[in-house]
Amino acid sequence: MKYTLIGICLLLISCGGSELASDEIYGEQREGVDVIPVEAVLAEPQYYAENEIAVAGTVHEVCQMDGCWLMLRGLDTGKGLRVHAEQTESGEYAFTVPTDISGRYAVAVGTLKIPDMEEEEHYQEDAPGPVPVLSMIAAGVRISPEESI
Repeated sequence: MKYTLIGICLLLISCGGSELASDEIYGEQREGVDVIPVEAVLAEPQYYAENEIAVAGTVHEVCQMDGCWLMLRGLDTGKGLRVHAEQTESGEYAFTVPTDISGRYAVAVGTLKIPDMEEEEHYQEDAPGPVPVLSMIAAGVRISPEESI
């Protein structure tokens, strides 16, 4: 019985494996960084501020001009964490994300910071709404092919 179940599992994996969509990765992915739900980060921002972490949530907004930032939210909260693409020394974005990824699950790896109000005015022009308490400068973002909402 045990070997039959193993055989069925292997058959399903070999037949369906080529059809499975994989995560899309933009920028760098860092190994060994614990993934924290965005709700936990929003609940205790002082604990995570200025530290490199991986934050998981649902993409709710994306910069429609360049894909240089996205807003991560939990499924049951209106508050969000704005994730900015890291910039190179020359001022270019290290990566950008597609502009049509709203509703998909994502994990961003980077450093949390308290946003500068001058920066916030720029982002509010593109995506007016509640001002996030925290933002993240991300080295990379992993986006699931599946929608989470």
